[in-house]
Amino acid sequence: MNGSASQLVNFERIKHMILKGNKQDTVTIHTERKIKRKRGKDGDGRVIIISEPEDKTYRISFFKRIRLSDNSSVPLGYIREA
Repeated sequence: MNGSASQLVNFERIKHMILKGNKQDTVTIHTERKIKRKRGKDGDGRVIIISEPEDKTYRISFFKRIRLSDNSSVPLGYIREA
């Protein structure tokens, strides 16, 4: 993450997304020149360094976790001991 992205995706924004946001609440960061490595077209194993635009989307994900009413989370399938 670069400096301009950290202005948009910061602690307060993440906190808001977790506590008051919904599942569709996202932040998209556009980078004009992202340096990437790509394979050569000839299939000879060479790597080409290029820079191209990129959009990156940040969102809250509870993949394999369940969110409880008190904003804590437990693993999927968790059983509380009696």
